[in-house]
Amino acid sequence: MEVLGVLLPLAIGVAFSSVPIMAMIVLLLSPRGQASGLAYLLGYAVGLAGVTVGFTAGLRAIPSEGAAPSPLVIGVAEIVLGVLGVVFAGVSFRRARARRLAATTPPQLPAWLKRVARFGPVPSFVVGIVLNLRPKALVLATAAALALNGGELTPVSWTIDTAIYLVIGLSTVAAPVIVVWRSGERAREVLERADRWLARNSYIVTSVVILMVGVVLIGDGLTRL
Repeated sequence: MEVLGVLLPLAIGVAFSSVPIMAMIVLLLSPRGQASGLAYLLGYAVGLAGVTVGFTAGLRAIPSEGAAPSPLVIGVAEIVLGVLGVVFAGVSFRRARARRLAATTPPQLPAWLKRVARFGPVPSFVVGIVLNLRPKALVLATAAALALNGGELTPVSWTIDTAIYLVIGLSTVAAPVIVVWRSGERAREVLERADRWLARNSYIVTSVVILMVGVVLIGDGLTRL
């Protein structure tokens, strides 16, 4: 439960990463929406599982032949990541807020997201994988790997904890697909409203989530010293 207590806030951080959600909404609103959206979801799931499991195995292999890192090493690493997260959250919020106040036009989606709307299933699958290689995604994967390596987990408990982390992390990207599947064309209005809201407020969501994750990592790191 100790490991899961750290993993849950990290999973929420993954779930509320605005860029993957916006990419899914853009794809679902495109002409080949359902096929591209499903392919993107599959790619995102493969990418998230890959970086999580890969980083966990990589950290475990660093000290010596499969030995888990010491609590001190994990604690220091968590504190460093947490402090960087808190600082980044504050700086990014102030900069984004300043840009918003100075803007004379309504916020728009990034140009690359507009191009994503023209993608078919195969490019969408690749985009899903690549979005797990963003700096923020890699930091969250590193933090999750530290948490998984910091507990005395059996193979079964490791599998369960990792599965819970992945399911929560994928939930907000999968939710729009479920909405479209259940509601069909009626879901377009909901998706368009969500798209506009994220375009206006994504910087707030991102800053709050990163701040929360940073505080959790600092707290858990301090308990390991």
